[in-house]
Amino acid sequence: MPRIAGINIPENKQILIALTYIYGIGLALSRK
Repeated sequence: MPRIAGINIPENKQILIALTYIYGIGLALSRK
């Protein structure tokens, strides 16, 4: 499971959904 900014990012989810696990990144921002 990769870590970005100290947050574990799940491997089994699409990258757009996985990025929303980081505080402050919503679905709209993850699409940019």
